[in-house]
Amino acid sequence: MQRPLAPVLALLCLHHSAARRAPGQLAAGAPGQGGRSILRAMDTAAELATLPDEDLMLLVANGLVEKPATELFRRHNRALFNFIAWQCQGNVAQAEDITQRTWEKLMTRCADYKPQAAFRTFLFQIARNLWLDLRRSAAESQRAEVDDSHPEAPTEDLAPEAELALRQNLDRVHQALLALPAKQREVVVLRFFSEMTLEEIAHTVGEGFETVKSRLRYAFTRLRRELEAQA
Repeated sequence: MQRPLAPVLALLCLHHSAARRAPGQLAAGAPGQGGRSILRAMDTAAELATLPDEDLMLLVANGLVEKPATELFRRHNRALFNFIAWQCQGNVAQAEDITQRTWEKLMTRCADYKPQAAFRTFLFQIARNLWLDLRRSAAESQRAEVDDSHPEAPTEDLAPEAELALRQNLDRVHQALLALPAKQREVVVLRFFSEMTLEEIAHTVGEGFETVKSRLRYAFTRLRRELEAQA
């Protein structure tokens, strides 16, 4: 079970400007305030649901944490967990732990967020870095490098959230994905299970657009071969 989000208050205001705004949205601020004020708090879930992710994150950064953070959690937690579960190769406990730590770290990094950056990219970068740190630590403790070409078998079944994301041929696709090198599996999961654009994937993994596009193409080719071999 997911632990509740801790309401960590980050009081630093971030710049948010808008030439026009609807009632209840973030205000540009009075002269001398550098566009760093908030018109008012959004009180209801319905009001919060009308705001884009980036405005919700600005509310969190300004100290209005609980309701905006809950809305962000509602929108993105499933896709985030799916991504991490695949990275962890089906280790559900590990995926749940990294997912929780990602949200906790997000609450402590509000001041680092810039409204020009897509919130989802920012969130998934945090998760990816936590996973990479864990993988490096495991490799160091075992005094062995991780071999992306031959991933370990998952220690547990995939969580229900990840299973629901696979529409057809679940078992076959699962095994084929696990057979991919880690970097190829990562872009496939981000593209189809987290529904990111190629641009968002490039920002998340810190690679160029063409590199991501090429990696995805190679992954498809390899997946097709794996599935044909299983047929």
